[in-house]
Amino acid sequence: MTAAPLATAQLRSALWDRREARVHALVDGSVVPGLPARLRAAACVGWDCLQRGALTPAAAAQAAYVVELQPESDFTTWLLGEACSAFEGWGVLMSSSRALLALREHSRHLAEVQGPDGRRRPWRWWDAELLAQLLPGLAPSQLDAFFALDQQLVCPGAQRWTWWQRRDGVLATHVRERVA
Repeated sequence: MTAAPLATAQLRSALWDRREARVHALVDGSVVPGLPARLRAAACVGWDCLQRGALTPAAAAQAAYVVELQPESDFTTWLLGEACSAFEGWGVLMSSSRALLALREHSRHLAEVQGPDGRRRPWRWWDAELLAQLLPGLAPSQLDAFFALDQQLVCPGAQRWTWWQRRDGVLATHVRERVA
């Protein structure tokens, strides 16, 4: 039996359903035009760039940002509603009890991989299609590292949202259809 599609408000409520839940969005500036200006005007708990150091305005516009969301802010409403349709693949949501700094550092750690040649390279781990291919194939120790902050990971989309989390040492996935 397929569950009935949920409205954006119901999906938003599910994000903050965990005890002591804090919800962070990892938003990709290369997908969302004008993101730095939008963040400066946003009513959110806080935000920080995933890249370290000072960036040129052009680099800052293309960078990814970790944003701690407030459940009822205009920015959250826009991000979970309009942005899911207008900017498919803008990033991911993370529900955790951890603060912005911890999620930023964890996201930075995940955003760099080491190749067989030993060189470190940037990696856009928040890409929903990549996650759908990668997460089911991770070994238990890799899942432990990926979900080290006991976070739920949510890939929001125009038609469906996919929840990923580690439960009892294994990957749990749940897809929730969204009302158009």
